[in-house]
Amino acid sequence: MSPSSQLVEQIRTGTAPQNVKEFAAQGLLPIPVDELIPLQIFLAKDSNESIAKSARSSLLKASEETWLRLVEKKDPDQEIIVFCIQQPTFGLPIKEKILLNYSVSDEIVRYMASAESGPILDLIISNHVRLLRDPQLLTTLEQNQTLTNDQKRRVGEFRTEFITKKQKQAAEKLEDTSFEDILAQVPDLDAEAQRIFMEADQLDEEVPSAEQVRLELEKLIPREELTQLPLELLSTYQKILGMTVKQKLRCALLGGKEERGLLIRDPHREVGFMVLRNPKLSDMEVESFAQMRDLDSEILRQMGNSRSFLRKYSIILTLVRNPKTPSAVSLNLLKLVREADLKFLERDKNIPEVIRRQSKKTREMKQLRERK
Repeated sequence: MSPSSQLVEQIRTGTAPQNVKEFAAQGLLPIPVDELIPLQIFLAKDSNESIAKSARSSLLKASEETWLRLVEKKDPDQEIIVFCIQQPTFGLPIKEKILLNYSVSDEIVRYMASAESGPILDLIISNHVRLLRDPQLLTTLEQNQTLTNDQKRRVGEFRTEFITKKQKQAAEKLEDTSFEDILAQVPDLDAEAQRIFMEADQLDEEVPSAEQVRLELEKLIPREELTQLPLELLSTYQKILGMTVKQKLRCALLGGKEERGLLIRDPHREVGFMVLRNPKLSDMEVESFAQMRDLDSEILRQMGNSRSFLRKYSIILTLVRNPKTPSAVSLNLLKLVREADLKFLERDKNIPEVIRRQSKKTREMKQLRERK
């Protein structure tokens, strides 16, 4: 560790002498500016008001060129960025550089979208990549009371063009898939599934509005998690929430892995049933469904009663271990469970008592047959 780094470490950990802290606050320590500025930001919150005041004074004396250089770095220091956006005296160029730096976090941009006005908001609105990546950013902009009429128009156009319109197009594409097209793609579709489709096609439903989709999305996913979602998955969420039941049924039967993973939990049970009939459904997906404790028990019942889903032993065992699996299904599957796993099930407090008791009986019966 270099001498300057050692000094910085001592100050940050509180082991440095008082006079060293004072020199740092005044900018008199022989350390590079890139290390000194973050240190002074740290000292600006020091419990010693004299040191804190000196640090704040030194920071405001730094040139605009210094700040511009620091904020346009790749992966800039978070403390520096936060300090800059909170300074009312800092000019427009510094904040523009922050917004133009793609490695600045979405959280920072969201804060600026809520606190800034004028040209700064224009710059945020123009960054379509950011707006698509962070769904909360668009909402934050819409809630900013300082938006001009022109800015409101641009934000509204973006939502319509890039979010609402795409959702509508995706939904319309599914709606255009006729029942005959469905049978052509899934020729072995069973009679029960065909009945579900025909009944759904008779429903008169309205496509959810963009606002309804946004509210439903916020119910499903906490705001802090929403911004961490990959754009593809977020788009899938938005697309599905913007569908009618008729469209969801088609997506469940014909859609891809991401759609299946979301639609299996749909509040309309029939949609989950249709996911199970998707010809592209893999054993790995089925096993992940079998683990879900928030899944409709009727979907687990269908899985447990269908030979096509019981090809893998791991799926059988996972279904039995899921407390949401109907007991009648689990009891029927116990005869397929291996002896060692039956012993484990006997002690599993997460499953119903009747399954634990029957696991013991089944194991004892298997042992008795082996002795004969």
